Formats: sequence, structure tokens, C-alpha cells
Amino acid sequence: MTLFKQLLINSGGRDFVVGDLHGNLTRLEKVLEYHQFKPDRDRVISVGDLIDRGTDSMNTLRLLSEPWFFSVAGNHERLLSQYRQALTQRQLDPSARKRLEAAGAQWLLDGYDSLNEDKWADLITEIMNLIGQMPLMIQIGNGANAVGVVHAELPDWDWNRNVARLERIKKVKFWDQPRDDPSIEPILWGRTQFQSLMRGEHRDRTISGIAWVIYGHSILSSPRRAGNRIWIDTGAYENQPDRGLSIVEIAPTLTVTTHFRDLRIRTERFNLNLQPRFHSVLMS
Repeated sequence: MTLFKQLLINSGGRDFVVGDLHGNLTRLEKVLEYHQFKPDRDRVISVGDLIDRGTDSMNTLRLLSEPWFFSVAGNHERLLSQYRQALTQRQLDPSARKRLEAAGAQWLLDGYDSLNEDKWADLITEIMNLIGQMPLMIQIGNGANAVGVVHAELPDWDWNRNVARLERIKKVKFWDQPRDDPSIEPILWGRTQFQSLMRGEHRDRTISGIAWVIYGHSILSSPRRAGNRIWIDTGAYENQPDRGLSIVEIAPTLTVTTHFRDLRIRTERFNLNLQPRFHSVLMS
């Protein structure tokens, strides 16, 4: 198996792409309820970073066992896997522990410190098995309306060349090694395109070979578009009124809805050839 996954068109239901969850399972559940999500026919695809910083990382990660839930890996999942051996053997050095603490992995370190050997072995094995099944790129559908999902950014401006890079790397080998291949590192960690976006550069540049590419990783006050690229991480874990969880309903015209902590709901619609249209409502 490779680090690329393709999902066939969901002819019987809807597909939603959600921003970085960071352990905010309750928030996701409320957002899906608002959108009348039906797990027997609809699907959710996440841009990664299911874990850390929020209140329920483990159960958010366990969504990967649900038949309706899919996710690319984020840099937070990758960070944990880089310490697989030290975590499994309970041999974290101080610098590794400090890095995990800074990433918001206290939920994991609490178990590392307090569980007995058997319970810790069960927990860390479950975590690594779940992370180890995550791809780095997901494609929804095919042809002119296909949508790509990636955590951070693509190293190449052609979708198919990025796929070819990943298909040369075995998934098991990738998750077992502590260092990233420099040729694919931007998929998990990159912010070069995001920084260009913030400077107003490359606003019309597109990724060829795909209709849309949806990213997370870099927090914004509201989703932003540049060409056929859309960033949707709006800081679901941050306890601020202007932060929230964004969700995209996949269709020829993308519907992007942000559910803010202050109960505002902002919806934008993106067409490949038109400027976005949006409206906001305040929920009581």
C-alpha cells in the first residue's frame, strides 16, 4: 500500500472535508449534526492533525475505524510516529518530551507516565496502528471534478506528479522511519505557499491535473482561496470567538462553511471561474 488514496465518487450521498480537528470531537459532532450528516451514506474526509491540543485526541483518532471517515496525515500524527520506538519502550529523552509537550501531546504523555506496562503497550500500539494507515494525499473522484486533500502543501504544481512521488514510497516503510524524505516533506510541514498567499502572491496559480486542492495546517480567521487551492484550518482548538471549524461540501461548486465559537456561521461558495459568494448568520 502507498501513501496515496483514491476514493470513488460518492454517488449515494455527500462528501465533506473538514479542517484540522486537534481532538475536538464534540465540535465535529455538532457541525455534522447541523449539516444533517448521514453516516450510512455520507462521508467525512479530514485534512489531518486529528490529535493534540484538544480535549479528546484518542477518540478523534479512533474515527479512522469508522467506515465513513477518512483522513490524510498531518504533521502532528507524523511527529508522534517519529518517536514510535522511544514511546513504545518508554525511553523518551528530555528534548523529545519537550517537543511533544509543545505540540500539545499531553494527552499521550499522561498515559506514558501513569499506565502500567500492559495498558501502555495496548494504547501506544493502537495509536501507531491507526496513524500507520493514514495516507498523505487523498483524491475524491476522478476526471474534471476531482478534489484533492492534503495537509500542508504540495511540493509540485502538478497533482499527478505528486501522486507519482508517493506511489514510489511504501506506507509501512514511511511510518517506520523517523526522518521524512525531503521530496515529500512539504506535504506535512510546508508553509511556503501559505506565506505567498499572505503576501498576496500567486493568487491565481493553480495545481494542474485536479479541480480543487484543500489544505489545512495554517490557521486563518476564515478560509482562503488562491486559484484552485483552498486553506480551511480556522483554529478549531483555539478558545477564541473568531476561531472555529470549517467544513467543505464537495460539489461542482464548493460550499465552505465556518462554524465559529461565538455561534456565527459563515458560508462561502467557490466556483472555479467565479468570485466567491458568502453570507453569515448568527445562531441563537
